Amino acid sequence: MEATIFSIVFALLSGTYIYRSFRIIEEGQIALVERFGKYQKTMEPGINIVLPFIDRVSLTKSSREQVLELPPQPCMTSDNVSVNVSGAMYWQIADLQKARYNIENVDQSLQISLSTQIQTQIGRCELDNIIGGQERINAEILTGISGDTQDWGINVLRVRLGEITIPNSVLQSMEKQKAAEIEKKAMISLSEGVKTSEITKAEAEARSNRVLAESERQVQLEQTEAMALSIERIANAIAKHPNGKEAVQYLLAQKYLEMGQAIGESPSSKVLFMDPDSIPAALQSLLAMTDRKIPEKINDQITKKPFGESSNISPTLRNLPELKPFNSQLDSEKGDPSTN
Repeated sequence: MEATIFSIVFALLSGTYIYRSFRIIEEGQIALVERFGKYQKTMEPGINIVLPFIDRVSLTKSSREQVLELPPQPCMTSDNVSVNVSGAMYWQIADLQKARYNIENVDQSLQISLSTQIQTQIGRCELDNIIGGQERINAEILTGISGDTQDWGINVLRVRLGEITIPNSVLQSMEKQKAAEIEKKAMISLSEGVKTSEITKAEAEARSNRVLAESERQVQLEQTEAMALSIERIANAIAKHPNGKEAVQYLLAQKYLEMGQAIGESPSSKVLFMDPDSIPAALQSLLAMTDRKIPEKINDQITKKPFGESSNISPTLRNLPELKPFNSQLDSEKGDPSTN
């Protein structure tokens, strides 16, 4: 009877001992085993064997990624602007032994480290750089926290800045500054557009002037060549013709008459100084060129009548301006004794 009871007790104790020798760790969990108060091992997910009444599971933690949220913290930028910045940190346990024995409170230590790094990095930047450079600030905060947690067995994965609260007075000033910058950029763009337009217009005008000058030069060159060819042909014709000299005199007299007619048709008053002795001879030569057989009576009228009478001037020359001889004033002074 006593043997049976002893066997039952022994079986129960053995079963209990064996049962407590196996520990099952769930996925995503890790456990720390101590033996007589000293670190023994770290149990991974699955079945683990321990010694009952000797080994003790002192700590069980999650090995999954965890999030630590930081409430808004007052920070001062490098340009003395007070802002409130919140943040979040993503971390996980890499070494449970270090996290157990190297740091007292992991969560509190991580929160303090995150707050300190945010204030430090915000204090190094100006407000404009904080708003537009959050990725750079996140990387710098992550580097700083990783240095702090290197001996804690904690792996910091990411750090993200949260809401940045700026005072209303600073926001109004920033809005005014932004509006001024936008207006400045608009004025610069407008001036650049006007400048570009003026440059384009000037270049186009310069090209047009060059083309026009080249065209005028070409026209003048062609006219000069045509004139030279015409003069050469006229000279050859005059040289070969027996009456070439008379033809030249005729052309000169014709041009002279055309010039006088043009001057006479002008509505303004004009005075033309000419030698009166040369006019009858010029007219006589012109008439002689046009008609060799000039009646003697007409010739006498041209040479004997004073110049200026209506019978002595042809209809073409009646509109010529009044002619004054060069010595008319001197003759009048000689004939007036009062001037002596």
